[in-house]
Amino acid sequence: MNRTPFVRVRLCLGVFVCVLVLSSVPLHAASSLSVLDFGAKGDGKADDTAAIRKAIEAGRTQSRPVTFPRGQYIVTQPLEIEGQSLEGAVAGAWNADSCPMPTLRVSHAKGPAITMKEGASLHALALVYDRKDGAKYPAAIQVSGCGVSITNTRLQYCDDGIMADGKSNTGRLNIENVFIVAPRGVGVYVTRTYDVPTLRNIEVWNNASEMFPGPAFRFGHNDGMRASQLFAFKLQVGFEFVDDETGAFWGILQDCATDACSVGVRVNGEKAHTIGITGGFFWDHHMTLDLLNPKANVRVANAELQSNGAPAIDCKACGSLLVNNCRLTRAMENKEIWSANLESAGSASITNCRFEAFGPCISIGKGVKQGVISGNVFAPSSHERIRDNRGDGSDIVISGNSGG
Repeated sequence: MNRTPFVRVRLCLGVFVCVLVLSSVPLHAASSLSVLDFGAKGDGKADDTAAIRKAIEAGRTQSRPVTFPRGQYIVTQPLEIEGQSLEGAVAGAWNADSCPMPTLRVSHAKGPAITMKEGASLHALALVYDRKDGAKYPAAIQVSGCGVSITNTRLQYCDDGIMADGKSNTGRLNIENVFIVAPRGVGVYVTRTYDVPTLRNIEVWNNASEMFPGPAFRFGHNDGMRASQLFAFKLQVGFEFVDDETGAFWGILQDCATDACSVGVRVNGEKAHTIGITGGFFWDHHMTLDLLNPKANVRVANAELQSNGAPAIDCKACGSLLVNNCRLTRAMENKEIWSANLESAGSASITNCRFEAFGPCISIGKGVKQGVISGNVFAPSSHERIRDNRGDGSDIVISGNSGG
């Protein structure tokens, strides 16, 4: 049937209005559950724990996400989610210096603020601790299952931040756009991810006067970790690799960084960790690479390593160390401290690196079995470039260095 031009225009206009209205409504708005509908106040005064738990239980049974309108929600008991999501109001900015998202004010030490089991997700919420002197707080977020996702989240004044429980398979873990402010313990601990985890754009930032012990990031048994743009500021240790009885670390850190930490990267234990560090800058008070694991395989490329009161690379024990195309420097001159101290390694190679003129450069000890020191550029100075104290039977090639 033919329609007049007026009818066709009216139909098109109606369709346009419907599309415009639908596009302005969040897709999950009709199906989500608001904690306010279960009695939460969000006024920063009332205890909202019971109402939030009711909303979580309803969301679990109805397979619907639970949302928090902007406000301050007092929480006095642990929360637990599984196969569901908690979501804050859409934020006007990511959770850095301002905090536009809804906030859970945690005022208890009875357990993790939120335990996340299989298939749980958390988005656009802040967790802030109302600390009491002398209290020891469990993890702010405990990961206890596969497929957990934590995004656009802010944690403030906790003891430990995001922590794997050390027992569960936490494979397919996804953590991104997270800001952790002044943790008094570990910022993020990830282990037993039996399938590739992804960590991206996570800052662990200490704005307190004292330097907390850290580490900002601790990694145990991880299979194929993809970590990028992780940043640690003013903690004792930036990145720490430790043993887990189930296995070793295998993965890469890309474009990560430390600033004002005592130690940038520390490799502990005896498991055969395989660690790749690509890009990034590590400006540390003492040392950048603290290698204490005789079986670890560590490779570093295209990074800036700056130390001050200790070597940038202190290799006391390592299975294999490869350092390529890096810049090694320190904040001030020190005539006694080597930029790279190689004491013991199955193999240790430093190639195509730039050494600044703030102290002696490379020391090779008796425990290094094999190695290559070549293609490096040493800035002009009166300091010793290479000290070769290799042991009997070692196989080390030193050649093609400029200024050496």
